[in-house]
Amino acid sequence: MSIEEKLSAKIKERALLAVLLDPDASESDAFLETGKMAFEAGADLIFVGGSLVGNAGLPKKIAELKAFIKIPIVLFPGGASQVVPGFDAMLFTSLVSGRNPQYLIEEQLRGGLIVKALGIEAFPTAYMLINSGPATAVEYISNTKPIPADKPKLTMAHAIASELMGMRWVYLEAGSGAESPVPLEHIILTRKATKLNIIAGGGITTPQDAKARVKAGANVIVTGTIWEKNPNINLMKEFVDAIQ
Repeated sequence: MSIEEKLSAKIKERALLAVLLDPDASESDAFLETGKMAFEAGADLIFVGGSLVGNAGLPKKIAELKAFIKIPIVLFPGGASQVVPGFDAMLFTSLVSGRNPQYLIEEQLRGGLIVKALGIEAFPTAYMLINSGPATAVEYISNTKPIPADKPKLTMAHAIASELMGMRWVYLEAGSGAESPVPLEHIILTRKATKLNIIAGGGITTPQDAKARVKAGANVIVTGTIWEKNPNINLMKEFVDAIQ
């Protein structure tokens, strides 16, 4: 079975926790220790990604992490320049909530050839930014406006179009370090309207936040910034328990 097939099979039984590691924001030791902590706490997978251009030392970091953990390490790229060897799989994303062609198709055109050459398994993923207050890094870098927090039907409509275009995953993103997570209604309507695997991330700072979004229909909960500020394995275990 492919990694996507294995994750999709797990999702039929319960929600998953993904811990996001940002190589641009973490020193090598912190990157490795947070990844090890995620594995020990019972997280299901690791996402690796950031909004900046890339990290020349990333393949080495991934190789070091693989020596200690036995869960999938999935690239969550901000652009084609971040596609490097060593990952088990990647989210092949299109920023469908924006209207900037660079992140709708141009980065995908550049990155697709690299993905094929490296033989990385890719999950076709619709990526959407949901407004969470002040501008986030991804909003600034992508030069796109997020979907308004009070317009969940817009998220649903984008998700329907994405599913009809053949995407199998949708990532509803409030942004790294967001003041508040994706509103529940965006998840609820997307779940009712599609069969997409729903990933929810950004601003999820408590196990209660995570559990509420699983109840709304999210299949994968992503946490990241919280572990940069508070690398607490007991709290991470609470997240695992809350969503499972």
